[in-house]
Amino acid sequence: MISSKAQYKSKRQQKLEQRQSQSKPFTHSTQTPFRDAERNFKSRLPPPNFDNVIDFYNLDLSSDEIKSKIVKIELKVELGKDDDEEKENIFGDYNELKEEKEIIKGERRIAYVVKDLPGFIFIPNPFTPEAQKNIIKRCLKDFAKYPNKNNLDTHYVLPKEGLWNLHEKIINGELDKNDSRCVVPLKASVTGQNSLYEEEIDAKQEITQKECPQKSLVEKEYQEKEEREEKGEPLPSSGVPILSPSELIKKLRWITLGYQYHWATKTYHLDKRLPFPKDIELLTTSVVKSINGIKFYTNETNENNDKQYFVNDYDHKKWKPEAGVVNYYQLKDNIMAHVDKSEINMEAPLISFSFGHTCIFLIGGPTKDIAPIALYLRSGDISIMCGPCRTNFHGL
Repeated sequence: MISSKAQYKSKRQQKLEQRQSQSKPFTHSTQTPFRDAERNFKSRLPPPNFDNVIDFYNLDLSSDEIKSKIVKIELKVELGKDDDEEKENIFGDYNELKEEKEIIKGERRIAYVVKDLPGFIFIPNPFTPEAQKNIIKRCLKDFAKYPNKNNLDTHYVLPKEGLWNLHEKIINGELDKNDSRCVVPLKASVTGQNSLYEEEIDAKQEITQKECPQKSLVEKEYQEKEEREEKGEPLPSSGVPILSPSELIKKLRWITLGYQYHWATKTYHLDKRLPFPKDIELLTTSVVKSINGIKFYTNETNENNDKQYFVNDYDHKKWKPEAGVVNYYQLKDNIMAHVDKSEINMEAPLISFSFGHTCIFLIGGPTKDIAPIALYLRSGDISIMCGPCRTNFHGL
């Protein structure tokens, strides 16, 4: 008799399978198609089912059902090919991209749309490896420090130079990890805490007044509403652990750019506006310009049974990025289903850039009762939600 190691199962595995087969199906209290999809991809036993995940880099290996939903389109403007040399450098040298073609696989004028999701546009990685590194470096070294707000600000007195710069000095041997400068104190333990907060607030307001233009009428109305609502910040806790810069880096989850976001009320602080990074502004402007006027047929029909089509009619000349969030993920992290609806202008597209590990992106409809479509996002990929898709639930 010939036995196969692949078919061998330990007694523990056999017992687990036996228990699963005998147990009654468990019904969750929050059972929706979107929640079911989230549970599938977070599952460890049984492992996730990836059969219906869209892989834009390997569509030829996809099922006929997936292929029928995807339409390859051409961007109106090739990314990185601009008269402004500064914009071109953000995506990296075009010749370098051609040399890396076998790895990157994407040309800078290619995009994809999904017939079931009018307003969703996927752009495969248009960046060179060096350009990706530069943006990642910006996110870790430049954006994740004062005066930008982050999730660690509540409990820690973070160094003005940022955690990453301190972490680098320790790794490079410029600072000993036992040096007192490598200790990040707790806010709850710092004396003169109120004066510290006041200094931070005054400094941020001074930056706002110097570098940001006056508010529009819509912004003033939004701020008047904001002032009527209490926006208390959470109090620092003395119970959180004292950690080294290298340990705290792994706890970093988000930072806000431009208008600072108030997570408790899911609204923006219009009195806490910081200058938006110029390079990210140029980057997003190039993307918005490239999708201007894009048109494609959807799977929807009108009362006469005629095919409906989606047109991105947002005027790219009005685009002016004023707020952004950088999310940092550790392996196994996720963002649950949500809708980004705090912005004053909901007509402007929502643009997302992914760098680092591959992840699963879920995008559904206006409610969680609509089953989401799952797709892979790889490093450098760009996803855009505009038009009717702008207020759809999505997660990662």
